[in-house]
Amino acid sequence: MPQSKPLAYLSAKVVLEYTSFGKRSVFYCPISVVNISFRKHFYAMCPGIRKIEENLPYHLELVRLDSMEQNDIIISIDSYSFCFRENMMRMINLSTYKAVEWLTCSGPEQAAEMFLLYNLSREGTHIKNVELTDGPEFISKCIPIAIKNLNVNRTDAWFPTKFPIENVKVDDTVRADTLKMAKHVTVKNYSRINTDILSEWNCESIRIESGMTSEMVADYCNKVSKRTDRPIGSRLMAVHVPPVKHMIEFLSSKEHARETMLNDIQCVTISIDESTELNVYSSSVEFFMVVVEVCARGTAIDRVV
Repeated sequence: MPQSKPLAYLSAKVVLEYTSFGKRSVFYCPISVVNISFRKHFYAMCPGIRKIEENLPYHLELVRLDSMEQNDIIISIDSYSFCFRENMMRMINLSTYKAVEWLTCSGPEQAAEMFLLYNLSREGTHIKNVELTDGPEFISKCIPIAIKNLNVNRTDAWFPTKFPIENVKVDDTVRADTLKMAKHVTVKNYSRINTDILSEWNCESIRIESGMTSEMVADYCNKVSKRTDRPIGSRLMAVHVPPVKHMIEFLSSKEHARETMLNDIQCVTISIDESTELNVYSSSVEFFMVVVEVCARGTAIDRVV
């Protein structure tokens, strides 16, 4: 059988960049935890492969960070889970549930930080899904990366991002550039709502599953109507109890608000500037949801009483 020829530099880069995390981990994991023949095969194909690998970004499906009792930190990357404890790291292959342990000679946070920054702090890294059950401070030390979907239960810090995140689910309304610049944000159903912060977000859509009172919606509308930089089509949807029609009646009594109709739906309109207006109405699909949408001026028609 003829011997394989070494890969050219550019070919090796392309192959390695899109190689799975599990296979690339052979370049930094201790020899006892990797497939030796696989390592030797890659090294034979390209002797400088390890140096190349250290400078290449990852394309990952899932990264999850959790913290456990006794200050343990768990980082899951695709099909591998890494548990950092005092002076020890445990790696589990989630496909086979085989596990290995080795000494780290450091505390869990220091070891986890070194591991995460080595792997994720690489120019061009893309992650499809990130879940933060408890995001430690050191994630903010990463260079900006690309994240598509982010689910946050609790965090002390945020991953710096190179582009606005497509979808974010968060447990609270907090001031963070990640939320302010995200495209779509869902505030989960056990959250507290801060309308001052909410009105600062530049999202295409915001969904509030925890609900908003009529007073909160009115306060949000008042703040957003003073912003002339919100694009047409941007909207907030929020659960509202009692029925939305009561909130419409409440809003229409406010100054600068007028009763209108939008596609045969009862609506309240607040002017923003000469070209845009804020329309508030009940969702035609989810009747318990109130919609606050930036529209072109004249989209809603004055209601004749």
